Amino acid sequence: MRLKVAAFTALAACFWLPHVSAGVNIGATRVVYQSKEKEANLAVANSGEDGVPYLVQSWVSDFTHPEQSADAFIITPPLFRLDAKGQNILRIIATDTQGLPKDKESLFLLNVKAIPAKSKEQQNQNVLQIALKTSIKLFYRPDGLQGSLTDAVNTLEWRAQGGKLSVHNPSGFNVVVSELLINDKAAKNIPEVLVPGSTVNTAIALNSSDSLVLSYINEYGSTVKASPATLR
Repeated sequence: MRLKVAAFTALAACFWLPHVSAGVNIGATRVVYQSKEKEANLAVANSGEDGVPYLVQSWVSDFTHPEQSADAFIITPPLFRLDAKGQNILRIIATDTQGLPKDKESLFLLNVKAIPAKSKEQQNQNVLQIALKTSIKLFYRPDGLQGSLTDAVNTLEWRAQGGKLSVHNPSGFNVVVSELLINDKAAKNIPEVLVPGSTVNTAIALNSSDSLVLSYINEYGSTVKASPATLR
């Protein structure tokens, strides 16, 4: 039995990489939904290298409970056929956001699942078809939220609390952590996201003289190194 795997590749928001794997590719690593807009869009393409169409299904789920769908959004089309070399645009539409905070971002997951069809050569063969799912972050940003993501990173409050690292995010923005260097060494067990208003207490030993440098993911999916943090 041959194993067929459709590979997903996370691409930059504004262009398609020329060397992609066979399968379905999405056009961004994250989506920022501005509440003042009627919708947000995400490009989906079939690289066509394997020559088969895919059945593509998309939906939004809760970030902390990925198994739960988010009723605040719909995606259209939710289910469609994507032929080889074909492209389509997913439209993410906010339908029920009254219960979402007005003073901070809300974080969700945008999920895309693709099921490959059998190629002509596989019609009479025993082939295991695997549906793969990719999930990217969906940020819902309320209108009037003050500041920027860069401002949010600069206002993070780092402390040596009882000899352990503690960080507080007083802003209304989600800060996605790429890496934290403590004295030029990568710290482990750092949360993936510092959510608005949260305080994270870690088991990481820290002295007031230690140097901290945070690298975070910006709105376009790029890694940015922040200025050295100051302990408070």
